Amino acid sequence: MNQQEQSTASHSVERGDELSLIQLWKVLVNYKLLIVSFTVITTLGAIYITSTLPTIYKVKVLMLPASGGVATRASGGLGGLADISGISLGGNAGVEGEQALARLRTRSFLANHIKEKKLKPILFADQWNEKEKQWTNQEPSNQKASEFLLDMITTSMNPKDKAGLVSLLLEWENPINPNKIADIANSLVSSMNFHTKQRAIVEAKKSISFLEKELEHTNILNSQTILYSMIEDQMQKIMLANVRDEYVFKVIDPAYIPTHAENKPIFVIIFIGMILGIFVGSFFAVSVNYIQARKDLFI
Repeated sequence: MNQQEQSTASHSVERGDELSLIQLWKVLVNYKLLIVSFTVITTLGAIYITSTLPTIYKVKVLMLPASGGVATRASGGLGGLADISGISLGGNAGVEGEQALARLRTRSFLANHIKEKKLKPILFADQWNEKEKQWTNQEPSNQKASEFLLDMITTSMNPKDKAGLVSLLLEWENPINPNKIADIANSLVSSMNFHTKQRAIVEAKKSISFLEKELEHTNILNSQTILYSMIEDQMQKIMLANVRDEYVFKVIDPAYIPTHAENKPIFVIIFIGMILGIFVGSFFAVSVNYIQARKDLFI
């Protein structure tokens, strides 16, 4: 008897579930116009969103750290002297490269680079009259130009990578002339190498001046030998800097003119919009039917 009751109860539950699914289907059919309306609205909204997505062009420069400065032979008691004078006693390409990348992302460096390369008419081509060679309204400020370029730059340097591969990525949204983005990326690397080289030369000359003054105040032969060795190292540093254009980073793969923009996820967004419309429409249909059923109970 118990088995029959359990079988009947189980059959009733399954029957109830089946009726619920049938009723749900009937509700969805009855409110199909509401569901279709929500689906159309969300799909049109998704299409509008895809139309507002920016057109992005990307280029990348791959580099390797150049060999560090000249390894010093100076040692002994003048280590502190080197620290005081700011002399580098050993080449560290990783640290020097990180410092160069840090300077690259400063507004002062970018503002000077934009001025040197005359990039404002390229970066703000929509505000520049090429025929008359003048701005249509007010010229963008140096701060605005540097921030605009800074937002385009992404650099990465993995210290754990044995090769020390470094990348500079440039992303430009809705450019008037995308052919210029490769030139901008390559020129950034050239400027970074050039200014770092000039900074190193100036620092080396200051170090030599400091060491020469120290030579005038010491009569100890061993100290003089070490000082001469340090001066020689700084002179070698100046010589190598003058003959090497790629001072900090060697470009192994320069940026090339992009042939097409990055693909937009148009179909994915539209599909999500359609699915969202179906779910929202179905939810409202069930909610309206439930509210209507509750009203009928009290009538």
